[in-house]
Amino acid sequence: RVSHRFGDIFGVNASGKWDFENLWANFLGFESAADVGFGVEYGITNNFMVGVHRTKGSSVLRSLMHLNAKYKFLSQTKDNSMPISMAAAGILTISTMPPSKDVNSLANFPGGFGHRMIYSLQLLAGRKFGDVFSLQISPGIVWRNLVAFNDNNLLVNMGISAKVQVNKVLGIIIDSNIPFDKLRLTPGSGFHIPIGIGFEFDTGGHIFQINLTNSAGIEPTDYIPNTNLNWADGQFRIGFTISRGFRM
Repeated sequence: RVSHRFGDIFGVNASGKWDFENLWANFLGFESAADVGFGVEYGITNNFMVGVHRTKGSSVLRSLMHLNAKYKFLSQTKDNSMPISMAAAGILTISTMPPSKDVNSLANFPGGFGHRMIYSLQLLAGRKFGDVFSLQISPGIVWRNLVAFNDNNLLVNMGISAKVQVNKVLGIIIDSNIPFDKLRLTPGSGFHIPIGIGFEFDTGGHIFQINLTNSAGIEPTDYIPNTNLNWADGQFRIGFTISRGFRM
């Protein structure tokens, strides 16, 4: 899997209005990468998967390695005797960047290796309503071992995503993740709720997703605590993900 997040398409100018000049100067954000990543996932069984990903990182902590696992313990049945599918997904993120010389920076890692770690755990519950519409909710937590003095280590969050399957090839996806944290839900705090809308193309061999989102990070341990960009200020970007499945 390969993922990419470009820079802001617009942003705001000195007058606080959308900077349309940036549209050409930065060419739709293509000339500045907010985050890039790649990884592999392996299905040990039909219901259990493990993987490893590497991303650039979009906040203070950079050069991120992500170890992830997902276990599916319920599957929706065609006769609706089991109406939903459920899975548990976990991520361990480790920053591999050199420590900052700034003792006031989170990237100084004053507590050693443990301060490089971030954890995420989500419960994924989804349902297909026929062949056209699917809905998923994802309650979860993110735990960061080191945070700023006014922040919280634990972030309880709720993800929600919906997909409309237009035809066998094309799907439309909308997703968001709300952190239930006073700092991140306070107007003027600088944080914003990540929201994305995109298109998914299934070519049979590859799955190609292209989206618009205000989150710069790719993995939940990055974008849930760190999204500080606002759709209303033109701070959204183009992103894409290409996935390829293999049978071994």
